[in-house]
Amino acid sequence: MTDDMSNDVANDTTKDTTNETPTADSKPSRGAMPGTVPGGLTLADVTLEAVHARMRRAVTPAEPTATPLFGWLRGHLGWPDGGVDARAASAKGMRPRVALVAWAGAGGTVTDTAAVDVAAAIELTHEFSLVHDDIEDGDRLRRGRPTLWTVVGVPQAINAGDALFGIARQVLMNAPVAPAALVAMARRYDEACVRLAVGQSLDLAFEAADVGQVTPLDYLGMVRAKTGALLGAAAALGALGAGGDDGMATALAAWGEHVGTAFQIQDDVLGLWGDPAVTGKPVGHDLLRRKKGLPLLLGAVDPTTADRVQRALKDDDLDAAQAAELARALESAGIRDACRRWAERRAADAETALDRLAITPNAREALRSLSQMAVHRDR
Repeated sequence: MTDDMSNDVANDTTKDTTNETPTADSKPSRGAMPGTVPGGLTLADVTLEAVHARMRRAVTPAEPTATPLFGWLRGHLGWPDGGVDARAASAKGMRPRVALVAWAGAGGTVTDTAAVDVAAAIELTHEFSLVHDDIEDGDRLRRGRPTLWTVVGVPQAINAGDALFGIARQVLMNAPVAPAALVAMARRYDEACVRLAVGQSLDLAFEAADVGQVTPLDYLGMVRAKTGALLGAAAALGALGAGGDDGMATALAAWGEHVGTAFQIQDDVLGLWGDPAVTGKPVGHDLLRRKKGLPLLLGAVDPTTADRVQRALKDDDLDAAQAAELARALESAGIRDACRRWAERRAADAETALDRLAITPNAREALRSLSQMAVHRDR
């Protein structure tokens, strides 16, 4: 583990004793990802309409099939057959935006077919992981809609997730980029997928472990793999596809891993204190599942909340009302503010990684904006 992680544990267990709170001018507006962001830069030209269209084509076979599999996949992605298009309003789209901005940073054009293919492949990969994640976590809602396994059953949902992974890789490998670049992209993509699975394995193992057996440093290592690896790959693949070299891809991957870690910390915060009408997820579910997110781990080492956290985790009858009460106690103890500072440190690490990159000024500012969105979003 790195020294800065150790400093987090030593200096940031609960109370806000620093002056790191961003100024009002430095915060992006909360809510949807696109729009005006700090510094006056707009991400309006990094829209996802073409990416969504490519994803939809990928799960719509040219010829009819005897299985409802592809209809299930379209429904999971937000395009239920005969229903309302729910994709644009519910999916955050962080990963494909990162891929497109990195593509532009390496000198490419974000409307290129290859750029759209790469961004779509990354997002389809993320969506495959969500199908399996919902099964493993027992989540019944995602983005305010029933999760796939609750609709078609666990066996069919596992199979659908497998299919979506295969489709994602097909989209990537069919992208019209130079053969040498495609080989390098496939290598990084495969490495990221394995790391994602390793991170998920750790997450599940931590869930079953006693809270005293899992440290905040363990958590950071887990989320850097589970969430950071794919976001880092999104940045690296975007750069490589547009002609960037391996050094640029490696630096952008490091940026993406820091941002992905910050993104996951904010996910933990929203899971405990977010508005269900905005997040589409029930509040407190992670507590009920004994998931070792950062709020719980920091609460377990804070002297004002440690006993309460231990009692709650040992209570087999813990219910939603008790989970909500524990969340309020953690917030009163400063845990929510501490999580924010941890996320902001990861975003600062990402900014440092950008300083070493020779990319276009607009792409640099867009990446900085995306790192801030990861921290300050409300869904």
